[in-house]
Amino acid sequence: MSKKHVLIDVSTAGASGDMFLAALVDLIGEEDNLLPVAASLLIYDPTLRVKTVPRSSGTNTGCHLEVSHDQSVRFSPSSMQRVIKEVAEELELSKKALEFASNAFNEILQAESRAHEVPIDKLHLHETGSIDTVLDLVGTAYLLQSADLLDDTTFYSTKAAVGNGTIQTEHGLLDVPVPAVKEILLAHDVPFHPGDAHTEVLTPTGAAILVTLADVFVESAEGFIPMNQGAGFGIRELDIPNVMRIIIGEAEFEESTTKEAQKTEPSTPTAIETKEPTTPTTSEQAEERKKMQEGWNADEVIVIETNVDDTDGEAIGSVFDLLLSEGLAYDVVVIPAFGKKNRPCFVVKVIAPKSGLKTIAEILIRHLGTIGIRYTNWERLKAVRETIVCKLEIDDKEFMVRVKVSRALDGSIINIKPEADDVLKVAKETGISIRELKPRIALQAHAITE
Repeated sequence: MSKKHVLIDVSTAGASGDMFLAALVDLIGEEDNLLPVAASLLIYDPTLRVKTVPRSSGTNTGCHLEVSHDQSVRFSPSSMQRVIKEVAEELELSKKALEFASNAFNEILQAESRAHEVPIDKLHLHETGSIDTVLDLVGTAYLLQSADLLDDTTFYSTKAAVGNGTIQTEHGLLDVPVPAVKEILLAHDVPFHPGDAHTEVLTPTGAAILVTLADVFVESAEGFIPMNQGAGFGIRELDIPNVMRIIIGEAEFEESTTKEAQKTEPSTPTAIETKEPTTPTTSEQAEERKKMQEGWNADEVIVIETNVDDTDGEAIGSVFDLLLSEGLAYDVVVIPAFGKKNRPCFVVKVIAPKSGLKTIAEILIRHLGTIGIRYTNWERLKAVRETIVCKLEIDDKEFMVRVKVSRALDGSIINIKPEADDVLKVAKETGISIRELKPRIALQAHAITE
């Protein structure tokens, strides 16, 4: 498997947890890619809502996240660690993805502990103890796994912009960078500069994710050849473009630029040319596509397929499990057919993010022995979906069940689907069959959503 090179460009407006998420969603090209993560957190905060919104500023195009949640829901260090582990297990994150989320959280804890001179088990987390911190850490791990960027990848980072002035926090008015961010930067010898923003632009969570990912720090983006990129916008309006980028490409940096690079005087960040979106062949086609997409969720996927006629069922089954359990594919279909010379065969078809083509092709070729694969890009229209939480009271005990609700263009409900694992858990604890529970949950969901 060839080595991948990824540049994290934080030279203009620093980074935050939601900017990392937005950049990765934009890179993958799947608007609702974070839905499983948000749904897994509803048990801890039923008010949590996450929405991906396209955004542009000048030549920069990407997206930003709109996140709302119950501000009163706060976690202690130990409970936060437990929640991260539980959510990671539910999302079936790989060992490496869980390690990434845990390590990033430990960076926050250690920095807060040093900054306030308090042992970790005695820390009272303020902003970093909220549910959106779990979303940022586990969500980033989930998206990195989805984009196949956790293995055989070298991460580079530009010099980080941290901001200027002061910022109001739950600790009071603090100088920028705030103590936790300063501790993280100093502990890892991260090169940084104030930048042009007159406020904080590098948050503790953003700094923790950055140092957990970055293998090499470079002076600027010069020498990195972009092939694909995602842009994540921050929620605040600044005098500068409030955006960071995650770029996949080829690195041609000087060998002397290592992760141990010392901080130097601020330099002007080198801009990375933003790839213009593909222009439709005619304006009529563009207008027709726009009309078709109105009211629907739209995205692009890649469909990969191959025919196999000399592979046993166990090998085909293992590929099926590997692609889905590792989060590489949205769906895998195995279709029985007849091939050349009237031989019985199977058509293995995979629907996946566009970024996963090479990895999936390598898996299919290695595990099935096929000598080639076919692939095409497809546009999809999807019903608007949301996940809500229903409360069931059975024998004076309260159960929380997540429910996926799909809607038509007029807002009417198309389908209500309770989360299978949640329903099974209730069935086991109450002795009530799944067949009986589903209508009760559907009625509750209708009452909430209508």
